[in-house]
Amino acid sequence: MRAFRHPVYAAVLAVAWLVLQGRVTAGDFVVGYAVATIVVWLCRDFWSERVTVRQPLVMLRLAATFLRELLRANLQVAWILLQPRLRIQPAFIVIPLELRDDLAITALASMITLTPGTLTVDVAPDRSALWVHCLSATDADAVRAQIKQQFEQPLVEGIECSPL
Repeated sequence: MRAFRHPVYAAVLAVAWLVLQGRVTAGDFVVGYAVATIVVWLCRDFWSERVTVRQPLVMLRLAATFLRELLRANLQVAWILLQPRLRIQPAFIVIPLELRDDLAITALASMITLTPGTLTVDVAPDRSALWVHCLSATDADAVRAQIKQQFEQPLVEGIECSPL
């Protein structure tokens, strides 16, 4: 099993294969999983951490929360852009981190950046904070609290990263 350490990554890639195929059949999944297994095996040296999902329900809630926030942020940004006068209050916000693992911090930074209206600008060299730019932030403390509660806390509870 040492040669194949990431069966979950292969499963995610296999599902992506099904999406690209445009149909869901057992045969397509088997082919997709076989191709994904080869890809994951070829990329095995790129992963320096093993990710363990400690609480799958927390991670499912995080995915649902992220999708909800993604939709909400898209609508908010569209509304801002449709206004006759651009009423934004851009701000840089420092978000202190409980996360310490590179992979978990990258996941959080990606969720922030993928949400319209926010952009992760930098990570502190000691991994203690993220610098985030917000298109419109009337209350920096509220934005900080929302990111920590909705995105960071589920990552802290839901996954564990350990060296391989």
